[in-house]
Amino acid sequence: MGFERWWLPPLPEVKKPRSLYNAASLAYLGDCVYELYARRHFFFPPLSINDYNKRVMDVVKCESQDLLLNKLLGRRFSNSRRKCLILSSVDILRWGRNIVSSKTRTRKCAGIAVYNRASSLETLIGYLYLTNFKRLEQLMFQLGFTSGASSHHIADELVSSFKKKNSTSVQSQQQAAQ
Repeated sequence: MGFERWWLPPLPEVKKPRSLYNAASLAYLGDCVYELYARRHFFFPPLSINDYNKRVMDVVKCESQDLLLNKLLGRRFSNSRRKCLILSSVDILRWGRNIVSSKTRTRKCAGIAVYNRASSLETLIGYLYLTNFKRLEQLMFQLGFTSGASSHHIADELVSSFKKKNSTSVQSQQQAAQ
């Protein structure tokens, strides 16, 4: 992970993006940057376009972004500097979670809470892209995105977490019905 910026279009550093952009604008940018990381991660080894698309779509849907955010926030860091990296971003996450948008199909299918948490992650990514690229690279690495040879690592981990989460909620519903 060499923090090379050559693969992303260069942007001027913005000192106070919150004074220029609203959370929805930063989430829009963050969604694009997040998908680009996912595409780069799954680009090696060479696959068919359908295989690339399946892998990328598995990690860019809002349910996957929600699981990754939960993984990131739930992680226990031994290094206090890394812990501060997350704690200083909580305000941006909170700001992004409160995006008001019209009801979209995705929001209806995934649920408002999941959609809002995914939007908060996208807002943070857009914010870091404009303000601190090195920190963005660290965050994406913590989420499991690499620039080397890829695997199903991110998608497999998310699928197993998603299945576990769904089975737990089904068991809770069954117990409540009894």
